[in-house]
Amino acid sequence: MLSRYTRYLLIFVISIGLGLFLLTMQPSHTLAATNPITVNSQTDTVTFPKSIDFKISATDLSSTITNGTVFIRDSDNPYNTPHIVDITTPAHTIILHGYKDISGTNFASPGTVVTYYWQLQDAQGHTYTAPSQTFTITDTRFPWQHLNQGKLQVNWYNRSANFGQIILSQASTSLNRIAGNLGGSPLQPINLWVYQTTNDFHGSLPPGTYEWVGGIAFPKLNQASVVVQTPADITLIRDMPHELTHLLFHQLGGQNSIYTPTWFDEGLAVYNQVYHEGAMKQTFQQALKNHSLVPLNEIATNFPSDANKAYLAYSQSWNLVTYMYTTFGEPKIAALIKGLNNPALDFNEELKQVLGIDQDHLENQWLISLQQPTTLIPDQTNNHTLQNPASVHIASDPYAPLLILLGIFMIVTPLLGLGGLFTYQRRSQRVQVSYQAQGRYNANPPAYPMPPSANQRIYPPQPVPYPYYPAYPPQALPDTPNNVQRKLDYDPYTGEKSLPPAYPPYQRPSQE
Repeated sequence: MLSRYTRYLLIFVISIGLGLFLLTMQPSHTLAATNPITVNSQTDTVTFPKSIDFKISATDLSSTITNGTVFIRDSDNPYNTPHIVDITTPAHTIILHGYKDISGTNFASPGTVVTYYWQLQDAQGHTYTAPSQTFTITDTRFPWQHLNQGKLQVNWYNRSANFGQIILSQASTSLNRIAGNLGGSPLQPINLWVYQTTNDFHGSLPPGTYEWVGGIAFPKLNQASVVVQTPADITLIRDMPHELTHLLFHQLGGQNSIYTPTWFDEGLAVYNQVYHEGAMKQTFQQALKNHSLVPLNEIATNFPSDANKAYLAYSQSWNLVTYMYTTFGEPKIAALIKGLNNPALDFNEELKQVLGIDQDHLENQWLISLQQPTTLIPDQTNNHTLQNPASVHIASDPYAPLLILLGIFMIVTPLLGLGGLFTYQRRSQRVQVSYQAQGRYNANPPAYPMPPSANQRIYPPQPVPYPYYPAYPPQALPDTPNNVQRKLDYDPYTGEKSLPPAYPPYQRPSQE
């Protein structure tokens, strides 16, 4: 007989099991969420550079939909921003449009990643939250074509596929060369947008962009845009490598690279151009002649808005970065760029740690090399003067080798004499001790056992070997004749090579 407690426990367990069984037998639609709101369709349409239209169609079987909100975030704004859509006439089936302005101060560049989701409510208090959707803003004014190679993608329009292949080939070659100079390959995909005309290009730029800008890079988006009219344009060997350098530099330098002085960032970009127009060199030479170079502190944050002053800033930044490569070498510059990932050090501290010199003294040494007025007084340069190993001369003396040999001889000769005297004394003492010991040995020979004679062979006792237990030999395959079985050198069941029987090492028998 079961006790009362046991019976109650058994009834409880049976009830729980029966309840779970009945739940599993329910139709699948009753297990699903009972939310009556369902989404029929949703789309997102970009009209660049004006707006984005978020459209949704939904149905509510039990009530009318009264509220709709689309939550939007993008690369520049990581927070979900609500955009409430007014519903003047609630209905069971509705179509809603949510708009996001991307013009003017709300400008969103091509390549911006947008994520959004809808939230709907009905008159009975039901709330439906749609799954998130993600897309990338493109310049919808043109029918873009695309080609990829590795982490590089090029985009163009209104030209042939052969044109795109030429652009991809040159961009890939430039990127590989730049990677060698900066000390690393792309870490993230890079997107290059190629516009056909300057007007098309300027229509894709943020408001207030300087008119003289001929290319642009968005490192945060890993996107760059240039103008290329024909495959022979110099923009392919000037603007394109310039902008690709910006993208790769900020990938290799990490998030802290945004705090790098502008002169270094832009100097690297100009340094990696294949083509440098003569006007840039002339501008720099004229500044040298007039002693009118711009102090680095004035171009550390931004370049001047004036085109002429900006041009000088580009040219002297290029010259300074070239000086750094020549003085310190590519490995040091690559280490400097990689070191920017360290959040504990700013750019000036990285300069001191990697190159052994801060920005002020670097600028001063660069100006000295150009025979320009220096920025530091002599007392400030004592501890940071760069020395060129090729310019260091050691005075030579024709008698120096003879004097060195004579000095070595005068040191070694006394040491050899002392060593010989010490050795002679030690040998004399050993001979005396040996004679004394031999006399004592002859008087009292030791009682050690003598070794056996040559005809006497003595063997040490041999231990009894422990028995071993061989493994069972492989069994013959079923229904296989012996003459065939012997020819098989692999196991048809496993496909593995057949091995001879394995034997375990010696084992001591158990004592029972």
